[in-house]
Amino acid sequence: MNNSRLRKVGSRILALLLLFYVGYQIFKANYSSIRTENVSYFTASRTVKVSVVALRNEVLLTSPAGGAVDFAINSGSRVAKGGTIAEIYANSEQISVKHQLADIDREIQQLQNLQQSASAYSLSAETANERICMKLSEMLNYVSSGELPKVYSEKSSLLNLLSEKEIGTGKVKDFKSRISELQSQRKTIAAKAGKPTGTIVSPVSGYFIDSTDGMESAYDISKISTITCSDIQKLQTMKAVPVSGSIGKIDRDFNWYLVCIVPADELVPFRHQMDTGGNLSIQFPFVSNMSISATLETINMNSDNSAGAVVLQCKEINSELVGIRRETANISFGEYTGLRVSQKAVHYANVKSTTKDANGKKTTVEKKVMGVYVLHGNQIVFRQIVPEFSTESYVICKANPNDDEILTSDTVRYNDEVVVEGTNLYDGKVIK
Repeated sequence: MNNSRLRKVGSRILALLLLFYVGYQIFKANYSSIRTENVSYFTASRTVKVSVVALRNEVLLTSPAGGAVDFAINSGSRVAKGGTIAEIYANSEQISVKHQLADIDREIQQLQNLQQSASAYSLSAETANERICMKLSEMLNYVSSGELPKVYSEKSSLLNLLSEKEIGTGKVKDFKSRISELQSQRKTIAAKAGKPTGTIVSPVSGYFIDSTDGMESAYDISKISTITCSDIQKLQTMKAVPVSGSIGKIDRDFNWYLVCIVPADELVPFRHQMDTGGNLSIQFPFVSNMSISATLETINMNSDNSAGAVVLQCKEINSELVGIRRETANISFGEYTGLRVSQKAVHYANVKSTTKDANGKKTTVEKKVMGVYVLHGNQIVFRQIVPEFSTESYVICKANPNDDEILTSDTVRYNDEVVVEGTNLYDGKVIK
């Protein structure tokens, strides 16, 4: 009796499960849940991250046997042959006094100029504060971008704006007392100032660099076109040690080089660049936010499947870049602008296309092509795409491909809704 009841209960459960399964399949066949994303215009670039070594035609500058050095130009400045690089003083205290006197003279001149033009200043506190805030914002931008020398150079401008606010808003009538105080201070320290005992001039024209690392003659720059991966490996592992008895160096050529080892599987964009020419864009993420242009000079390889010794020629230099020797660089190979679609939206489908020649003869072509499913109303249609650039997450497609590049009646368009999630997708499917 119990076995009979158990069989009946089991039969009913199986029947219910079968009914549920059939109902689910019917529902699944007639209902599709999809998710879409809108197509947008986008600009991207192919970037390769490498470790580079900077090589220049560098001439070391000898420091004097005695005395203290006061540089007359900043690192990264261009200098002519015979141009003054530094002055020599008896001791560092004289240099400190020299700079103090220059700062005092500059402030006195600013205050005297404001004093003479006091009648021309009539501004509200709000206006004055806006100008001061703008200057502070400008200085903060220099700090965030690592351009610290510019921060110091803007200090006097900020002090001048603060003084303008005081006299322009009537907080002070004049700066006579401050000028008198500065003049008295100047007299007190002027006695400690000395005159330079000598100068250091540049033996060649070029860019001044205020540091050395012992790698100035590590590689013969005249042989740069034949550098090998082995040569670059040695440069990458050399220990950087300042040169004793030197105060810096001159990069005598306005062209300098970056060399790096690129693995075989990452050489494709470099080889393409060699064939097409043009400039590359290089950024040093741990040095500066700015990018510089460079030309790909050569790729030296031991075999077709080996890593390549890549040589890049640069013509741009500044105070942030002159000191680099071994650095991480991001190399960008041009820009690609087009329609951006998610990799999730990309599918492959067999497409047939029929054309007629001048005699009316029909030709049918069937081909497996890359494309996306686009939602039009409650129907999805397959549209072929012509990719120009791709990453792991998206594809940049041609916005207006030629007729002979696509087999479908149209391609994807701006703001189309492409399907990024869905099952059982096919051309002409109705979405319920």
